[in-house]
Amino acid sequence: MSGQLPAPDFGSQNYERPNQKWICGHACSGQYCRLGPSHRGHCRATAECVPFLEKAEGEAKGRWRCTRAGGACENGPLPDGSCCRPVARCSPVPTLRTIRGRVTWAVVAATAAVLLIALGSSWRGRFINPGGLSAPHSGEAFASLNHTNRPRETCAACHEAGASGASGMFTAAFHAKPGLLDLKGLAGVKADTVTAIDAACQKCHQTHSLHQRSLTRDISCSYCHVEHQGTVALSRTEDSHCAFCHGDAALMATSSLKGSAMTQVTHSFAGDHPEFRVHAEKRRDPNSLKFNHALHLGGGTIPKLPGNQTMDCTFCHQPDASGSFIRPVRFESNCRVCHSLQFDVETPELNLPHGNPEFVSAFLRSLPKQYADLAARSGVTGAEPQKQFVQQKIQRLQAEAGSGEALEKRVFFSTALAGPEANVGSVSGATRALYPGCVYCHEVKPTSRGGAEITKPVIAERWLTRGAFNHASHASVACTQCHDAARSKDTADIILPTKETCASCHSPRGGAADSCVTCHQYHKRK
Repeated sequence: MSGQLPAPDFGSQNYERPNQKWICGHACSGQYCRLGPSHRGHCRATAECVPFLEKAEGEAKGRWRCTRAGGACENGPLPDGSCCRPVARCSPVPTLRTIRGRVTWAVVAATAAVLLIALGSSWRGRFINPGGLSAPHSGEAFASLNHTNRPRETCAACHEAGASGASGMFTAAFHAKPGLLDLKGLAGVKADTVTAIDAACQKCHQTHSLHQRSLTRDISCSYCHVEHQGTVALSRTEDSHCAFCHGDAALMATSSLKGSAMTQVTHSFAGDHPEFRVHAEKRRDPNSLKFNHALHLGGGTIPKLPGNQTMDCTFCHQPDASGSFIRPVRFESNCRVCHSLQFDVETPELNLPHGNPEFVSAFLRSLPKQYADLAARSGVTGAEPQKQFVQQKIQRLQAEAGSGEALEKRVFFSTALAGPEANVGSVSGATRALYPGCVYCHEVKPTSRGGAEITKPVIAERWLTRGAFNHASHASVACTQCHDAARSKDTADIILPTKETCASCHSPRGGAADSCVTCHQYHKRK
C-alpha cells in the first residue's frame, strides 16, 4: 500500500515546523504526512478518505461511497463505513522548541518545589488544591472555552481570584464574606449557600436555572456537584441532596404557596413518594376517539391478522428508533388492516379517503368520475363500455342506499354493523358491514351546510411529563405487567402503571435503581 503523498509544493528542507511542538515520526524516511501531529504530540493520521453514506429515498441502510482524492480505491469502504486503506501511524518526534520547553519547565518546576519547601510544610499544597478536577472541567473542550473567555488558562475559570496572582489571592481571601477571621460567620455557613463560584457555573451552563421557580431559595451548584474529587466525573447526585429540600416539611409548605406541584415530603420512591398525579387526581383521557382495549385484546370478533398473527399490544404500539418512546398509533399502519374503508361491497378496489371529512364528501360526490377511472384501470376500454360500467355501479348503490345524500349520511353517521343481504345458494342473511360509518370510531357532528364535522383525535404522547422513562430498558418486562389494558373498555382510561407497580422493581426489595435521578432531572431548562 502506497503512503499518502505530500503537496506538490512541499519542501523537505522546510519540514522542521519551528512553530510546532512535534514533527511527524516518518519525516526522516520521507514518508511524512501533510496533517502532522497534534499539539500534544499525538499522530493524527487516520485513513486515505472519510467514506460518505449515501441513502436513496425510502432506503433504510444505504451504502458507503469512497471519497478518496484522485478517485475511488479498488476495494471501497469497509462494511462499517471505515476506509479500507488506513494510513500508517507514527510516534511524533519533539521539536527543538519542545525540548527547550521541557528544559524550561523542569527548571521552573524545580524552582517552584524549592520555594514550596522553603515557604511551607508538606500539606500546604494539598490545602490549596484539594484534589484533581473532573473530566468535564479538565478536558480540551473546557480548556478551549476557558481560553476563549479568559486569555490566561488558570483556576480563574471558576475561581475569580485565580488569575490575580499570589497578592490578589490573599486580598480576595481577606475581603471575602465571611472573612478568614470571622469564625462565627464561617461556622454558620450552610452547605447549600450560594456563593460567587455559582455565578461562574452559570457562565457555561446558561441553559440551566438552579431549580424550579417555586423553590423559596436557590441551592449552590457545588452542594450537589462536588468538584476536586478525582479526574473521572463529577460525583453523582445522591438522594440525600434531594431530601435536603424534599425532606423538609417547612420548606415544602412554603413552596406550595408559590404554586409548586411537588409539596409532599419525600425521602424514597418506595416509601413516601406520592402516587403519580394521573392516578392521584383520577384523570381521564379527553381523546374523542372510541376505543376498547379489552375488545381488541380478547374479543372473539377480532379477525385474524395477516400470517395468523393475534392482536397484542406490540401490533399497534411500536417503539421509535431510539427505543425510548412509542410511536403514535396511525390508521394506515395499525387500524386499516381490520377496519376497511371499502363502502361498496362489489367494488373492493374503491376505498374512502381517511383523515379529512371534506375529502370524503368530495370523493362521494364525484363517484361517477371515480368509477370511470376505475373502469379505465380495470381494462374497460371505449367510452360506451365505461359509461355502462359507471351506470351499473351507481344504480346498484342507489338501490341499496337511495340518493347520494343518503349515502353520504350513511358513511358519516351510520353505526350499523350488518351490511346488505347476502345470498349464497339457498342461504341468505345479513353480512358484516364493510364500513359501518365514521361515527363508529369518531365523534361526528352535523354542520349547518348539511355536511359532517369530525372531532380530531388528540392522542397524548406522554402522560408522566415530569419523569423520564425508557421503554428499551424495560423490554424484558411484559406490557401487561405495567399496563392493565385487558380490562379497559373505555377510551378515557389512562392505562399507566401505579407507583406501587413501579416500586415492585424500583426499590431495595426489587433490586432496580430507585434513586431520584433515575427518573427526575434536577435542573429546569430556561
